Amino acid sequence: MRCGVWAICVVAALGYAADRARAQPGPPVRDLQPIAGDPFSNPIFCPPAADTKPGTLYDAVTAADPFAVPSPSDRLPQVSNRCVCEAGFTTWFTAEWLVGRTRGPTVSPIVTTGPASAGPLAGAVGQPATLPLFGGRRVLNDWRSGLRVETGIWFDDDRRTGLSARVYSLFSESDRFTAQPAGAAVVNVPHFIPVGGAAVQIPVFVGFPGITTGTVQTSARTTFTGGDVNFRRLLDGGERYRVELLAGYRQLYLGDELGASFVVVPAGQAAAVLPRLTGSDAVRSRDDFFGPQLGLCASTGWDRFTLEAHAATALGVTVSDLNFVRARTVSGNPASAATLLSAVGVPAPIAATLAAATNQFPLAGTNTGGSVTYFGVVGEGGLRVNWRATDHLRLTGGYSFLYWNNVRRAQEAFASSALLHPRAADFTTHLFSVGLDVRY
Repeated sequence: MRCGVWAICVVAALGYAADRARAQPGPPVRDLQPIAGDPFSNPIFCPPAADTKPGTLYDAVTAADPFAVPSPSDRLPQVSNRCVCEAGFTTWFTAEWLVGRTRGPTVSPIVTTGPASAGPLAGAVGQPATLPLFGGRRVLNDWRSGLRVETGIWFDDDRRTGLSARVYSLFSESDRFTAQPAGAAVVNVPHFIPVGGAAVQIPVFVGFPGITTGTVQTSARTTFTGGDVNFRRLLDGGERYRVELLAGYRQLYLGDELGASFVVVPAGQAAAVLPRLTGSDAVRSRDDFFGPQLGLCASTGWDRFTLEAHAATALGVTVSDLNFVRARTVSGNPASAATLLSAVGVPAPIAATLAAATNQFPLAGTNTGGSVTYFGVVGEGGLRVNWRATDHLRLTGGYSFLYWNNVRRAQEAFASSALLHPRAADFTTHLFSVGLDVRY
């Protein structure tokens, strides 16, 4: 009995001592510290924060996955071929008003004047006192209006492949001159005739004080139009720029005309017996270019503005047609006709021969310059600035330059004789434009 009581007391004492030992804090358990360089220490045992107490176990379920797939918002932005300054579109239409000029042709002196004291040399080409009334300078080079229309379509929403077409024209320009001498001024229409293999100048005085009077009219006219169709392909693009390839077909037309007519009668004679000298010249040329072209179109933008630049070169053929009709008529009896011809400046022996053969004035008839085909080169370049008023409407303004080689101009082929002197020359245009661009 006594032994059982002691055993119970011993067990109670040991239990009390164990409870006291558990109640008192002890040193941290160093065996649970992560080993340096241990590849398995993170993320299972290494705490995410520096202030976490050593020895604290870390739940691997809540650890950040070092190989997690990034969310869409964390991914790098992808390159787009659409400029951020423009709203998306697949079709466009542009109408522009043009103000431009073309290289004017140089015209030989067709109507001249000079002092009456020079006699037969009054108004003769090459004389120091001679002044040209029409010709002797460039004509048809003033600024004039025109119109350009462009339309196009993209075949995909990313605007990678498309097709565009343009038509443009400068309105016709004319230069006219009319003279009706009142008897106090010299008005001469120079003529050149071949004599002994050389060109000899003779005058036709439409007006000479006290000798002849009459009327002379001249005119020059030019027209320029063109158009092209281009396949467009995106070469490179980003959020701030685009570079496109242009490959297509171009056609140009240039038409020129030069005309002159005159009527001469003696001064101070009765109308019933008046001999009459009439003449007319008409020169027309037409140049057409046909050929494929290749080029580039680049654009960049900021805010609501877009800057576009383009350059293209076309290689093909230029078909040039040139026609010339000249008529001279002398009416009246041979004696009065000879007198009139002498009065207008024709030497007396030639005047008598011409008067006897009615309608055979020097170098009358028809001369056709015919058709010639040249190798043609056309180059074009330009800049255009656009301001986006709405997502579908833009205001545009720009400048473009066009070069065309090997064209024949009617005004430059005429040489005051029955034979034309055609030559190929370069043709250029300068165009300023303003307009509206609709995109949808």
